[in-house]
Amino acid sequence: MKLDHLVRVGYSFFGLLAGDAALLILFLLNALRASLLLHGQLKAQCLTAFGSFIPIAIVSIVGWLAIGIPAVLILSQRIVLQSPLWLLLVVGALLGPVALFIIFLLLSRGLPTTETFTNTGFLWACASLISTVAFAVHCALLRQFTLHSRPVGAP
Repeated sequence: MKLDHLVRVGYSFFGLLAGDAALLILFLLNALRASLLLHGQLKAQCLTAFGSFIPIAIVSIVGWLAIGIPAVLILSQRIVLQSPLWLLLVVGALLGPVALFIIFLLLSRGLPTTETFTNTGFLWACASLISTVAFAVHCALLRQFTLHSRPVGAP
């Protein structure tokens, strides 16, 4: 059974939320670790984690609108179902950095310089984490829908 485009976009949005949640959990675990090393100050570390997370989450939504939705609509349901898991994870890991690159191009008005990419290594890792989790959740939901929508006895 083929899914409607709106449902597939909804699955990808749910995947985006899962990717952002994974990054927030990573930030909060890092805040907990830092507070243990600093003997307290958990509240300040958590506020710093949230303060760092919010701009990245906003940029991830922009990246999802620019790259995520078109990727979900271009890739057919059949390709997602027949591709091996490792290939889907690689595609998901590459979508985030591509989206971040396009955002950098837009922010630099199409003329990026070396300063555009200075000290952005952490952002590339965040983009890759969010997109990997988001695309994996999207593909898992597509596969789950397909498994439960088949008639009994169908291959």
